[in-house]
Amino acid sequence: MKIILAPYLATVEIMIKRSFLIFFLLVFALTGCSPKFDWREVKNSEVAFSILMPAKPNSYSRDLRFSDQKLALHMTAAEVDQLSFAVAYTQLNSSDLQNKNLNQEKLLNLLKEGMLKNIQASQFKLADERHPKDTLIAVGVSPKGKEIKMVAKFLQHGSWVIQIVVIGDEKKMSTDILDMYFGSFKFENHVSNTDA
Repeated sequence: MKIILAPYLATVEIMIKRSFLIFFLLVFALTGCSPKFDWREVKNSEVAFSILMPAKPNSYSRDLRFSDQKLALHMTAAEVDQLSFAVAYTQLNSSDLQNKNLNQEKLLNLLKEGMLKNIQASQFKLADERHPKDTLIAVGVSPKGKEIKMVAKFLQHGSWVIQIVVIGDEKKMSTDILDMYFGSFKFENHVSNTDA
C-alpha cells in the first residue's frame, strides 16, 4: 500500500504544494515494501539524531520557499507491511529569536494541517496510553478509500522543525511497533527541544 505523506504547506503557493506532492509520491513509490520488519539504526549527522527504521530507508532533499526564506526539506522514509514510516525535517534561519520561534510554530501548524489533509482527517487528538508518549493521532482515508490511521510527533529542536510519522492500516500498527519506532528517536546532543 502506498501512502501519500506529502506536503505539508497547504496554505503556501499552489505551485509549491504541487511540487511537494510529487516529491512525496516519489519517496514512497521508490521505498521498499517487504512485510518483514528488519529494524536498523539510522543516524542523521546534520540534526544529530538517530532512529530505528523497519527497513532500509531512502532519503531525499529539496529546496522550498517558506515566507521569505529558502528552506531545505529533508526526508528519510521506509515502508513495511502496509505501514509507512518517515522523519522529515527542515531548518529555519533567523537571527531574530522571537521571529524564528513564531515561524517555527507557524511551520509546525502547517505541517499538521497538511498531514491531516493528506488523509482527509479533520483534526489530531492527543494519543492515549496505548500510544507512545507525546504523540498525536488522526484517522482518515487512503487514496483508495480505505480507513487509515496516522500517529505523529512534531518537534522543535534548536533551529530545526521535525516531524515523525507512521501512517497505515491500524490493524498492522501494533503497540510494539509504535513503541519501537517512536521510542528509538533520540538526539545526539543537548540542544533543548519542544514537543508541539
